[in-house]
Amino acid sequence: MEEAVIFIFDAEVGMTLAKDVVTPDGHLLVKKGSVLNWDLISTISNHHILEIKVYVDNESTNEDVPFLQESGETVKYYDKVRESEAFQKFEAEFIHSVSKVKEELENVINFNKSIDTAKLLEGPLKLLKTTPNNLQLLDMIHSIRQYDDLTYVHSVSVALLASTIGRWLNYNEEKIRLLALAGIVHDVGKLNIPIEILTKPSRLTDNEYTIMKRHVNLGYEALKNQNIDQRIKEACLLHHERCDGSGYPFGLKDDMISMEAKIITVADVYDAMTANRVYRKAICPFTVVDIMYKDSFSKYDPTVAITFLRNIVTSYIHTDVRLSDGSAGKVILVNENDLSRPTVLVGKRLIDLSREPNLEIVALIN
Repeated sequence: MEEAVIFIFDAEVGMTLAKDVVTPDGHLLVKKGSVLNWDLISTISNHHILEIKVYVDNESTNEDVPFLQESGETVKYYDKVRESEAFQKFEAEFIHSVSKVKEELENVINFNKSIDTAKLLEGPLKLLKTTPNNLQLLDMIHSIRQYDDLTYVHSVSVALLASTIGRWLNYNEEKIRLLALAGIVHDVGKLNIPIEILTKPSRLTDNEYTIMKRHVNLGYEALKNQNIDQRIKEACLLHHERCDGSGYPFGLKDDMISMEAKIITVADVYDAMTANRVYRKAICPFTVVDIMYKDSFSKYDPTVAITFLRNIVTSYIHTDVRLSDGSAGKVILVNENDLSRPTVLVGKRLIDLSREPNLEIVALIN
């Protein structure tokens, strides 16, 4: 019999532990030689221990972001945001943060250096503190899209979005800092994915997609020996899992996915849908809300997703929008049971879009 280190989610009933399982604070949890059953596997997983060593036989050792159309008026809306003095200040601090994140993560990947969490968090936490208005923060993140960076800009954006979700879930400052750091490092494994795959403008082949999916494992490998909270490592590994079991790398379902990973998932998907791509940009937030809302009770944790999407729509109350029939109006009221279809004031007429299946919001306008 040989020994092998496996992820706890790959553990099977009947496997024998080849090493004691010890909690992060040093207490013995399960002894070496124990034969795993579902209760032991669950106990180990609930302590956020991701890897175990087991005995194995020699022979046993063997997402797509939907296409979204751009709106010229939404482009103009964000162009106007970019002209503001507030955006100029936000942009300068954001790009400074991206530079620090790039430097730190490349040191981790290329030179196996210890993560300087204070340096990584300095910029994002400052941006959160100086941009307390939800709508302004969302508009700033959307408007920064002119920087087409698929790892570092995305990482800082996800950190800001995840922290904002934490605020909306009434998390304390310690948990918000944890979410910010998880957002920053969640895609660190992509630094070891070939650039031609990361930047390919067309659909990935099956083989390329298999390579791309490895970034979660590579990211975990880069972080597992770092002196950071285990929940951050878990979020890096599991942020492509989905509550219905359709995700990767393990196909986990709801209760097996940590709340931190679920939050990073929602922030990651929203940012990916609204980020620049070679084939489109400046997507209307209501379009993204519509797509994500449909998956809020299957792929995503509804507590996280509905809280996030409701607050996004609420942030756009009093914002001018264009409807699919060409009319212009102002968002007045959120429809709790159909978040992408609020009530809009057009002239003197209130239109409840949840009752108008042939109408939808297609653009933000100046």
